[in-house]
Amino acid sequence: MIVRTLYARLATTLALTLGFAGLIYALFIFAAVQKNIQHADQSLNRNLATTLVAERNLVNENELDEQALKQTFSDYMSVNPSIEIYLIDLSGKILSYSADPGHVHRTHVSLKPIEAFLREDAIFPILGDDPRAPERQKVFSVTPIPSAANAKGYLYVILRGEEYDREEQFARDKELLYLSGWVIAVALGISLLIGLLVFYPLTRRLRRLSARIDDFRKSDFKTPPGISPKAGDELNQLEGNIQLMAQQIVRQFEQLSEQDTQRRDLFASLSHDLRTPLATLHGYLETLQLKSDKLTPEERETYVARAMQFSNRMKILVDELFEMAKLDSIHDAPHSEPFALPELVQDVLQQFEPAAEKAGVKLNMSGDTELPFFDGNIGMMQRVFENLVSNALRHVEKGDRISVSLNATDQGIEVAVSDSGCGIEATELGKIFDPLYQVNNSHRGGEHSGLGLAIVRRILELHDSDIHVASTPGQGTSFSFSLKIPA
Repeated sequence: MIVRTLYARLATTLALTLGFAGLIYALFIFAAVQKNIQHADQSLNRNLATTLVAERNLVNENELDEQALKQTFSDYMSVNPSIEIYLIDLSGKILSYSADPGHVHRTHVSLKPIEAFLREDAIFPILGDDPRAPERQKVFSVTPIPSAANAKGYLYVILRGEEYDREEQFARDKELLYLSGWVIAVALGISLLIGLLVFYPLTRRLRRLSARIDDFRKSDFKTPPGISPKAGDELNQLEGNIQLMAQQIVRQFEQLSEQDTQRRDLFASLSHDLRTPLATLHGYLETLQLKSDKLTPEERETYVARAMQFSNRMKILVDELFEMAKLDSIHDAPHSEPFALPELVQDVLQQFEPAAEKAGVKLNMSGDTELPFFDGNIGMMQRVFENLVSNALRHVEKGDRISVSLNATDQGIEVAVSDSGCGIEATELGKIFDPLYQVNNSHRGGEHSGLGLAIVRRILELHDSDIHVASTPGQGTSFSFSLKIPA
């Protein structure tokens, strides 16, 4: 079975990494040891060729003694098979040798290593051509013969011949395999143990975090994991971010639940608000249909007028519902253009002037009239002032006043729509922006849906603003908001 835990994967990765590192280390050590052996071997046997010439009397009266050379070849093949002796001329051609003729595959050797070897400042190891293998080089000793002053050739001695290589290779492979195996095994075991001890607390923290997230899931995303964010390593940062994310999820679920509750309440209120005028309208129309020949013209006109009244009420409600739905579907800032806010307010007040005169209410605008242009959607902002003024008209009596004030500030424009009417009870202030909610202290019912203030709040949200209300029963109400002026 394949283990898929993070701890097992980390352990496997660590073991493979350490094994590869141990192999590279063993190869590096082998190469370094080989080079050191070659350096020591060549340094210790630097004068071997010269010694052979002197001790074996290979030069007689400044001439090479061929017979003594052959005897030397013969003796060293049996006495010291670890070296191979070659006689070469000044061009590097091999003239004779002590090795088995069937194993010599070169006819010439390069003179460059020989010339480097004979210099006083030679740096060992210097590798020369191995006559037995065209692609291989070995450490050597060399001397000019019969003398350096009268060189006619070179006595070229391979220090580690084929016989030596064969035996040394067998011993080295066995020893290297044994030693490398133990070194790698011990190093791997110790490093793996240390790595596992380091990885365990890390993965334990991840397991604990995973368990808390699982508990959060089992709570139907209602109870955050309860992680206390704190400064530290990446895991601490991850825990903190997960806690923040969980809190955000909980808030979003609560908002969705609240919105769902509001939606159900809205549908319930909407069904009631539609059912009443629809039933009344149906009753008048049915009466007109059943008693058409019995009704006087005055009665018929009264029934039609009442039917039109309730029809108009339904039309206003449906239109504002469509408007609210359209505003809720807008997520980006609406199309905007610069316009003069005082002029817009003045137009709205003139629009309501006849209704205000009929009710005996005074309308006025106060504050700054020379304001910088506001950049917004003029149609939506007109709707804001229309809804606020019409709402104020429903809660004032004869002799009251409605005022719209505009004042410039460092941040933009402060707007307030105030009236001196009956005011709103404190228990109702938190509900007046809810869709379809209607305050019961209206002096004139009029045809309204209870969506006006909800539409106002949504439009101001789209203009990056928020609306506030202050009211004192018997003294009046004031709605205020701020509009930002671009730099």
